Order: sequence, then C-alpha cells, then structure tokens
Amino acid sequence: MDDHSRPAYSEILGDERQETVAAFWQRASAHFLACRITVKRVLTDNGLAYRSQLFAETLGESITH
Repeated sequence: MDDHSRPAYSEILGDERQETVAAFWQRASAHFLACRITVKRVLTDNGLAYRSQLFAETLGESITH
C-alpha cells in the first residue's frame, strides 16, 4: 500500500519461509512495476523470513526495509 493512492497487492500463502516471502516479493514487485509504481520502502513484521539474507537480497539495495 502506498501513502497516496493506496494500491495493494496480496496473496494467501501456505507458510512464511524465506523462499516463500522472497518469491512473493518478486511477484508483488512485478505487479507494482506494471502499475508504474516505484517502490521505495517495504514494511514487514520482524519474522525470521523477513530478516533473512535472501529477502534482503531480493529487495535489493534501492529499497529500504
């Protein structure tokens, strides 16, 4: 969800493993890109999957987590 127009992307997934959340981010990122939305920050909870190196690498250096 962004601070202005409030578009959102969601999925119901079977687990919260690091591979699952990284793959989710790739699909969500592609969705926002198709909508011409530039993602600058991602807010998550402090679950282990979101603190993993894989998730950080998937976000890349240009996105603040």
